[in-house]
Amino acid sequence: MRNFDMDVRYVQNPAIGAALLWRFTCGYYANKNQPVPFPLLFVILPIVLRQDLCTIIKSTQKASGLPKVSEKLFSEKLNDSIYYVNNTAIQMRELTLDSFNIAVEANLVSLSTETATVFPLLTTMHKYVPKGDCRNMITAAEKLGGWCSELTLLEIGKWLKVRF
Repeated sequence: MRNFDMDVRYVQNPAIGAALLWRFTCGYYANKNQPVPFPLLFVILPIVLRQDLCTIIKSTQKASGLPKVSEKLFSEKLNDSIYYVNNTAIQMRELTLDSFNIAVEANLVSLSTETATVFPLLTTMHKYVPKGDCRNMITAAEKLGGWCSELTLLEIGKWLKVRF
């Protein structure tokens, strides 16, 4: 069991979370040139850090949007996913907040305290992005950000079965 705990810590750590929140924010901002509502940040890590959900996002064409992803996520074969995102978002609050703080400290994103929205301070990535799962998660986060920018929080809540 101890090895499993270490494997989880390698993936579910605030530094990776900061990169994922940043790329989500970049994808959201690039699509509509609007900042991300702060509560929306809490659904990113539960989705992107779960390999099967990340794979679904990666395999869905950008033009399909969040409704198609929702259809795939909540199909019979992944029926346990129905409440997964909401419950895991609650469990991962601390990780999300730690990740957000790192992203702010690294000058990747900033929070408007007047509107409770987050916007990217930097949008370009370095040329080197590790291959494999890390790249897949970053790509999925950015794609998810673009899809979410086209919807209201109410619609996102409906498609992902979460409450804000």
